Amino acid sequence: MAIEITFDKIASVYDAQRAHPPEAAIAIGQAIVVQTGNGASILEIGIGSGRIALPVAAAGADVIGIDVSGGMLATARERAKEAGLPLWLIKADAQALPFADGVFDAVLAVHVLHLLPDWRAALAEMVRVVKPGGAIIQGVDWRDPASCVGMLRGQLRQAVMDLLPGARPPGAGAAVTQHLAKLGAPAGEPIEAARWQRTISPAEVIAGMAARIDAETWALSDEVLAAAIERVQAWANQQWPDLNEPQVVEHRFLLTISRAGAKLPAQGE
Repeated sequence: MAIEITFDKIASVYDAQRAHPPEAAIAIGQAIVVQTGNGASILEIGIGSGRIALPVAAAGADVIGIDVSGGMLATARERAKEAGLPLWLIKADAQALPFADGVFDAVLAVHVLHLLPDWRAALAEMVRVVKPGGAIIQGVDWRDPASCVGMLRGQLRQAVMDLLPGARPPGAGAAVTQHLAKLGAPAGEPIEAARWQRTISPAEVIAGMAARIDAETWALSDEVLAAAIERVQAWANQQWPDLNEPQVVEHRFLLTISRAGAKLPAQGE
């Protein structure tokens, strides 16, 4: 069974998990606008707290964002107001977008497709609403898997799988790129939009998991989380002599760009 996440419950801590340093956020926004052109109309599905949309708007694009979570939209709306940036926000489902065909210069998806029950339907909708030749942009945060963050998150995931046999995080993986190609939007090679380093200790990573700052914990019950943290802690005690010693973790933000081809015929044509 897939693990379900209710984002209304974690809207207040989402940025603690996903926030980018200011200089990285600026670079990401600029890199996206380079792909779309200044003044482009960009739809972001699963806009969340606006952490990507706001730098994109600041870089010169017109951003419309949808999300199924009212809590996330409220956070994005407040952040946009504080920043003095325009965001058009709509509560809607990415699997059935409330827009006409071919109205956006680009559609953006960051850490959302793998959470959808029917990501293929969402991809079809993204291709439908983008203009011919427009961009389907996927963004992803990369953290060094050999770092303390990468290894501890791997241990947490394994602990959850052991505690909940048959459970799995939702996912789409490489199949997304394959399906986009079938929809007439083949993907290019990943583009590095930003790179930065963060210093954090294993103890801080584990504390963040226990406080549900880490995304891997959002769908877990209190009982499962406590048991998983206990296993992660035991593994960490064997891995590092001092869990409070800070370690450097490399981060990157990567973009994958697909260009929509000629419009697909409607069903029945």
